[in-house]
Amino acid sequence: MFCSGCCDVSRGWKSSRARKEERREKREEREEREERRKERREREAREERGKRDFRTCFVHVGWMKSLAENKDASQLQIDMLEAARTGHEDSVARLLALHPLLVDVCFPGEKRQTPLNLAATNGHDGVVAQLLALSPQSSDARDCRSALHLAAMNGHDKIVARLLAHKPTLIDAVTSFKMTALHLAAWKGHESTVVQLLSHSPGLIDLKTASNNTALHLAASEGHVKVVAELLARRPSSLADEDRMGQTALFRAASRGHEEVVDLFPLTTDQVFCVDLSAFCFLFLFVFFFVFLFFVLFFPN
Repeated sequence: MFCSGCCDVSRGWKSSRARKEERREKREEREEREERRKERREREAREERGKRDFRTCFVHVGWMKSLAENKDASQLQIDMLEAARTGHEDSVARLLALHPLLVDVCFPGEKRQTPLNLAATNGHDGVVAQLLALSPQSSDARDCRSALHLAAMNGHDKIVARLLAHKPTLIDAVTSFKMTALHLAAWKGHESTVVQLLSHSPGLIDLKTASNNTALHLAASEGHVKVVAELLARRPSSLADEDRMGQTALFRAASRGHEEVVDLFPLTTDQVFCVDLSAFCFLFLFVFFFVFLFFVLFFPN
C-alpha cells in the first residue's frame, strides 16, 4: 500500500512537471510569435517612413507621378547615394540618363544630403562636375551646410575651386552656427584651402561664428600651426579678438598645450592676454581660507 501511494505521488509529480513544461513551451511560443509580430510591424513602419520621406524629397522636383509609376524608385535612391558617395562616375551617368531628376533628390537617413554634398564630402571631383552640369542650382545649401562647406572642411581644394567658379556667392554661405567655409577649413587644419578661400574673399577672415569665434580661434584651439601662421600674417590685429567667453586665440592655444602655436604669437607690451579671473579668484580664496584657519587654530586669542 505504501508503494502504491509512492507511485501515485510519483505519477502526480511527473504529471505536474509535464504540465509545467507544456505551459512553458506554450509561453515561449507565444513570446516568439509576439516578437516576430513586433519585428514585422517595426519593419513595415520603417519602410513606410522611408517611402514617405522619399516621397517628400521628390515633391520639390515634381516627380510624384514618376515615383508612383516606378516601383524601383527606392532602389534608384540607394544606387544614386552609393554612386555619388563612392565616386563611380559611370554609374552616376547611367542613373542620371535614366532619371535626370535624381540629381536634386535628398536622401532620408543621410541628414537629407544631396548627391552633390556626398560627392563633395568624399572628394569626387568628376561626379561633382557631372551634377553641376545637369543641375546648376544643386550647389545651394541643403540642411544648413552647402557642398562648399563640406569640400572645404575635408580639404578638397579642386572641388572648392570648381564650386566657387560655378557660383561665387557660395563663399558667403554660413551654417546654422554661422560658420563659413573658412571657419571649417581652419578648424580642420587645411592650410591650402584656407589660402584659396582668402584669396577669393579676404574679408572672410573678419567674420565670426555664433560663439564669436574667428578662424584664428578655431585653428589655435586645434593646434594647426601652419593655418595659425597664415591667418596671423594676413591679419595681425586678430590677436585681440575675443570669443563669447572673453578668450583670445592665444589663450585657447595655451590652455590646450599647443606650444608651437603659442610661439607664433608676438609677446609685445600691446599683446592682449585673456586671464581666467574665476580661477584666479578661486586660488586667492583658497589661500585666504587656509591662512585664516591657521590663525584661528594656533592663535585663538
